[in-house]
Amino acid sequence: MAESEKVKKRGEGKKETSGKQKKDSKKSTSTTEQQNKKIETLTSELNDLKDKYIRTIAEFDNFKKRKEREYYDVIERSNREFCLELLPIVDDFERSLNTGTAKKNYKSLRNGVELIFKKLLSALKQQGVEPIGAMGQLFDPQFHEAIFQVDDKEKPSNHIVEEVTKGYRYKDKVLRFSKVVVNK
Repeated sequence: MAESEKVKKRGEGKKETSGKQKKDSKKSTSTTEQQNKKIETLTSELNDLKDKYIRTIAEFDNFKKRKEREYYDVIERSNREFCLELLPIVDDFERSLNTGTAKKNYKSLRNGVELIFKKLLSALKQQGVEPIGAMGQLFDPQFHEAIFQVDDKEKPSNHIVEEVTKGYRYKDKVLRFSKVVVNK
């Protein structure tokens, strides 16, 4: 019997060991589940932070682009205003060139004024300012301002017969409308 008691004790020991193993495996399973849940939580937080980071970078990039556009708009507006201030000078030059000088001593003065006028027009053209064509063209209210209307049967109807003040455009926008006389 002594041996049978030994066998029983060994069997009981095995039962106790297998019971411990079940408890240990339950503990390890619950620990693994907790770790998996924590990994999922951390992964979710990481993904949220990545998303916020990407959105912040995109918002900052959009902010930079918007500020750059505003900067260029300010520059373009100031250039436009500057060119508008120069136009009366161009008009004065043009008027002086159109006056008849019968005396020969004014010939060199006229040549000098013509040179300055051409340089000024060239400088304006480099800045994007160009004259608007008017003479002989069909009246277009987007570019011309009618100040008089005449009835000339030799000229086509609704065409410009005289340009009183030359109009200019800055790039693709009208800087100053041409003041014109239009045929009925």
